[in-house]
Amino acid sequence: MNIQALALAFLAFTAIGGVAWVFLYPLLSGERKAENRRASVASPEPVARNVDKNQRSRREQVEGSLKELDARRQKEKSVSLSVRLTQAGLDWSPRKFMVISAILGAAAFAAVILPTLKPADSSGTAPVLVDPASTTSTVDLGLGKSLVIDLRRDVAGVKTSDPKVANASVRSSQQIYVTGATEGRTSVVVSDSTGKPVATYDVFVSAEGGMRGLLGALGMAFAAGFGLPRWGLGYLKKRREKAFLKALPDAVDVIVRGIKAGLPLFESIKVVAADAPEPLRGEFLSIIETQAIGMPLGDACVRLYERMPVPEANFFGIVIAIQQKSGGNLSEALGNLSKVLRDRKRMA
Repeated sequence: MNIQALALAFLAFTAIGGVAWVFLYPLLSGERKAENRRASVASPEPVARNVDKNQRSRREQVEGSLKELDARRQKEKSVSLSVRLTQAGLDWSPRKFMVISAILGAAAFAAVILPTLKPADSSGTAPVLVDPASTTSTVDLGLGKSLVIDLRRDVAGVKTSDPKVANASVRSSQQIYVTGATEGRTSVVVSDSTGKPVATYDVFVSAEGGMRGLLGALGMAFAAGFGLPRWGLGYLKKRREKAFLKALPDAVDVIVRGIKAGLPLFESIKVVAADAPEPLRGEFLSIIETQAIGMPLGDACVRLYERMPVPEANFFGIVIAIQQKSGGNLSEALGNLSKVLRDRKRMA
């Protein structure tokens, strides 16, 4: 056999064996799989990618929850009278509130209009105008009204240029009595014992006085029947919100301690409802009752803002609702909320 041919065959066999060792042996022996596994464990990229994906998913859930809450808030933007009564802490029905408002308005109207309807007489009920010095004055007199003019000097007689417009008479040695009869203008001349004029008055008689009384009565009725009750609701609402905000940070701290101790969120809310002062106690009892009839706890906490429309109650409801839907460390979230509430209280 030719030695050259044997050498070429040996070299070819060696080359094929080397190529097979490099490319086929790792696949057949499992070394390539082991390297891939070590690379996947050592490389941080897939883990980071998974973390980013989880964070993105939770962020999307939170955004969806906030959009849902905002849409619900927009639908319930108009506040009914029954809700306002609840926010003020009153258990009245809207009908009772309207009846009380009508009674207040009628009482105010009567208190203003009744004195203007009393007939004038000469027994001293008419107002007194003291005019000791002027010789010519203008007097506005309501239709059917009377006026006593005290001149602070002796007078003996009085005459009117048009008795149909106003009647005038001497009431005492120093006073005259004038009564408006019909709308118009007349002059009243006062004279002394010698017949010499000592004072002259231009008297204008009109129904404006009665109209002013009616308008004033209507204004008072509107203020007492519409403005005063709603001002009272606003005052009670503000006072109730102030008491709620004073107790809310401590209540959130109690919930945080309960969760860290292993209590469920619902049981922690029960603890707050049992020991907290009013009105926070009543609001948390409403959360418990609403959840007991089948509403999810997150939605029940969100409805707290309807009865207590303050940003702090909105924060609390949103934190609970997002945790119920998206998960997360509730004790940490509520702890941060408690700090925010206390910071807002100090800033206020």
